[in-house]
Amino acid sequence: MLKRDIDLKGREEYRSRVSFCIPILVNASMAYDVSKRRTPEMVKQGKPVGVNLAGMPLNEDGMPPRQCFVIRVETEEEVGNARAVLMEAVRCRAKAIEERLGSEHFESLKASSRLANVLTARGDYAKAEPLCRRVLAISETATLREVHNLTDMLRLAGKLLEAETLCRRAVTERESALGEMHAETLQSVNMLGIVLWQRRKLEEAEVLCRKALEGRETLLGAMHPDTSQSANNLALVLQKQGNLEEAEVLHRRALAGREAQLGPNHPDTLQSVNNLAWLLENQGKLEDAEVLQRRDLAGCEAQLGASHPDTLTSVNNLAKLLKKQRKLQDAEGLFRRALAGREAQLGARHPSTLKTVFNLARLLEAKGGHLPEVEELYLRELKGMEELDGPDHQETQRSRRNLERFRRKHATG
Repeated sequence: MLKRDIDLKGREEYRSRVSFCIPILVNASMAYDVSKRRTPEMVKQGKPVGVNLAGMPLNEDGMPPRQCFVIRVETEEEVGNARAVLMEAVRCRAKAIEERLGSEHFESLKASSRLANVLTARGDYAKAEPLCRRVLAISETATLREVHNLTDMLRLAGKLLEAETLCRRAVTERESALGEMHAETLQSVNMLGIVLWQRRKLEEAEVLCRKALEGRETLLGAMHPDTSQSANNLALVLQKQGNLEEAEVLHRRALAGREAQLGPNHPDTLQSVNNLAWLLENQGKLEDAEVLQRRDLAGCEAQLGASHPDTLTSVNNLAKLLKKQRKLQDAEGLFRRALAGREAQLGARHPSTLKTVFNLARLLEAKGGHLPEVEELYLRELKGMEELDGPDHQETQRSRRNLERFRRKHATG
């Protein structure tokens, strides 16, 4: 028995497999299977393949074979984009399973669903949507989880009417199948609450968000990430209703819980940083809000990339804050960045894109000049709102009144 196979207590043990592994995504040229290929250090020291760096043989006669990989990373430039590599790995896996088992096999559908979830998390909703719909349409045993995944993707993509319809279906079916206090039922209740917040149906949204929060506190505990999510969502609803005092308590609770459970730079934690900054801005605490907003933007850029929808939301929100502080030139640059990014990532008619169109128009109007561009932006927002919500929706009417006000003031159109 070799010395390397003796554990700390002196017991002999031949370990043909590791107890656990840490996935590392690197270029193949940087990974050395030393049973087949020598590292530069082994070459320099004259060591053959089949031994470890200490010069000891990897395998013994009559024993299961073992492999030893050495990962060599010398410079930062050699480290590839792990997010891109992971995406390609998930995509290739889905394609390989489909080619081997057929497009309608359970494992193929599961791999496609996994790919759709990764695309949704990356903010690539245009590519995620057809995969979600395909899985739901083909699968004879489509689960409520798959309905939930499609609903979440539609919500993020700004297709709120369809998201609401699917979400109500999920709540009804999960309550019937699992009961009102089941974790998956509360997940659907929570999502319906935030969809209704996005659709400005605030009274019903509050009822549902409180139900989700209370249920998750009972079922999962006050510090569970899902409970923090529900605290965050209820805070958003209350903030929209003008109940800033209770909203602040919930925002700070959600942030503290996420920092403790997920870490300071997790995307969910950064979402709470952004939301608390927004509330402090509404309270007129602009300097405190700016500190948090810049923390959120820096974190999102580092964790998600400059073009992710969450990063663009942070860019837009920092621009709004700077506009309130009369830092108009800086705000304009950020609004234009947010608009270009949202048009590219979400499309010209996405609700978030239209919000930035409106924000940029207001800023340019405040700066003076730019009148043709301002009018074009207000008109663009109105047409987008008519397409999204219809001509009689309160937000469409607000947009129409704003364009009419601008035209009266400047005697155009």
